[in-house]
Amino acid sequence: MFRILNSRRNFQRLLQLLIPVAALLYQPSSYAYDESLPRYALVIGNSNYDFAPLKNPVNDARDVAKNLQKLRYKTTLATDLNPEQFRQTVAEFYRSIVEDNAVSVFYYAGHGIQLQNTNYLIPVDVPIQSPKELIDSAYSINNLITELEQSLSDQNIIILDACRNNPFRKTATVTAQLREIQAGLALVEPPPSTLIAYATEPGNVAEDGRGRNGTYTRALLRHFTRSETAEELFKKVRKDVLRATNNRQTPWEHSSLLETFYFAPPKNKKIPNVVNF
Repeated sequence: MFRILNSRRNFQRLLQLLIPVAALLYQPSSYAYDESLPRYALVIGNSNYDFAPLKNPVNDARDVAKNLQKLRYKTTLATDLNPEQFRQTVAEFYRSIVEDNAVSVFYYAGHGIQLQNTNYLIPVDVPIQSPKELIDSAYSINNLITELEQSLSDQNIIILDACRNNPFRKTATVTAQLREIQAGLALVEPPPSTLIAYATEPGNVAEDGRGRNGTYTRALLRHFTRSETAEELFKKVRKDVLRATNNRQTPWEHSSLLETFYFAPPKNKKIPNVVNF
């Protein structure tokens, strides 16, 4: 009888030791660690325009890409893209996302313009003299959204530092319609699980900056390596830009994110597996 009781006690003690270990080893399939999620980034900077060159976007893109690489993003950097290169680079990037629960960041710095309430990112090495040539040659944000929706990325950030003055307003060879295009970008409805960040509010103009980086990207670089949620990070960027521009420029975001997003995820942060729509 003593041996039986002793065996039971030993078995109970063994269970008490094993249960905490098993709890540590077992992770429910409905959860993942944020820092383990596959992370992809496409960073584009266009500066070398024939009609209205810019000094900062290529620098901005290189600095953003460098920081994203440090944060373990599989990063594609592309600069001064012509129309075909632009389309191909974006399509290949979103096709390269082949893992479940992946997150993606798209960053663009350069000229951007809206025409008939559609936003276009302007490539280099292309003569644009009419609205038709703009539509045919520039890269529509609608196309970007389509590529994103067809990818396996489950959480998405789009950053557009592209709201500068109309680049055609002082170009003598373009039509009057191009010179009179409204400055800034139009608001875009993001698809599910997506945040779109603009350098300034819809219809307004962003400043290019006096140093190596544009005003908006300089603030972004200051913050996005910290383990903060995207919402908190962009609030701090907005405050910095308002301060730097004496309230002339207000960064803007439009979000449909379904889960908490970190550019620099904190370690051992458990999150639900992202629902893919």
